[in-house]
Amino acid sequence: MKTDMVVSWEEHLKNGNVWRAEVELAMQDKPEDEPYIYNVAVYVVAPTQVLAQYIIATMYPDYEGLFIDDNPVGTTA
Repeated sequence: MKTDMVVSWEEHLKNGNVWRAEVELAMQDKPEDEPYIYNVAVYVVAPTQVLAQYIIATMYPDYEGLFIDDNPVGTTA
């Protein structure tokens, strides 16, 4: 199958459809070790912040914390 069109990452950025979030995930080296939290930056293509948050929460259901920027990447308003 040959595609008729490709929407690139740059195009999503230009259109304000890329959202950045920080996800706090618990990590444990061994079962007897105390868990510790590490932060992961995640970029998601979505038309709204709410949908981006849903996608991230679905990808990382065991997250300890989820913080998503108020504006898409590359925009200020």
